[in-house]
Amino acid sequence: MRKIFLLAAFVCFAALSVSAQTEESESKTEKMLRLTKTANENPTDWKAQLEAGHFLLDKEKGVYNQSQAEKYYERIYHLATDYNKEIPDSVIRETGFMLMSVAADKKNFDKALFYIDAMTHARRVGVDISDEYMNSIDVCGIMYSMIKEDMVKPLAYIMNIRERLTKNKTPGIEYTDVLTTILFERLMEKYKDMFGDKMMELTLDDKKYIMISKGDWNIEKPLVGWMQKEEGSPMVLYGEDGKVYDDKHGKMEYGFDWYKNGVVPKEGVNMRLITVTPERRQQMVEAYRNYLKNAKKNK
Repeated sequence: MRKIFLLAAFVCFAALSVSAQTEESESKTEKMLRLTKTANENPTDWKAQLEAGHFLLDKEKGVYNQSQAEKYYERIYHLATDYNKEIPDSVIRETGFMLMSVAADKKNFDKALFYIDAMTHARRVGVDISDEYMNSIDVCGIMYSMIKEDMVKPLAYIMNIRERLTKNKTPGIEYTDVLTTILFERLMEKYKDMFGDKMMELTLDDKKYIMISKGDWNIEKPLVGWMQKEEGSPMVLYGEDGKVYDDKHGKMEYGFDWYKNGVVPKEGVNMRLITVTPERRQQMVEAYRNYLKNAKKNK
């Protein structure tokens, strides 16, 4: 754990030894110019960047300039995400929150999320960032993603938080359950919008079949839960000949590669999602119902 320094202690001894007469004679504008000049001349000195940023963000100094301060915090960010640089955890936290907040204030939520993900990556490669900080920025990530109506990233952020709480045996994880279920629900709604009316087509022995039942799922439901396994429950297929089969066997293969010209299936792939007309779907529904009736009679 890197040593956490007090942010107020960054002024070097030489600066502290400046005479009272010099301090009094230096105007706020002159001090701003001196600090920013030092920071610009020493871009890899995180202390100089932080001092300039602090001064520009202090509204009582009369030289408040958030956009200019952002430039110096950006430099700290680039230094902080290089795990070879020794920067206190407190400075990393301050920098992350500052840049994230500025981006959010400008309604640039993509950029705010970029800083969150960059800090997550920095921690993975060795930058010393506390769990408390990561939990805080993940909460911001949830909020910014939901504003953008993103259904995937908020769930990833809440699961990151839950993983840390579980790992640290932090009490009270159940209080995150409601938000977690809400995010899962939103993701499921998105999934249904995108794929709920799709059908799984399989190619077995050079013939095409459409899956109409598997486990608890059947064609009369949205395509949700078909991946679940249920012992003794056969996969029911609808063939090109209009017949229903529950005795087909074969290996299900899936995979893809991507190239400059697009995405292509791997060799041997025999699964794909398709959309069928309402009329054809109704034919399969009727075929499935007849299959159930016959299965019940034969018991």
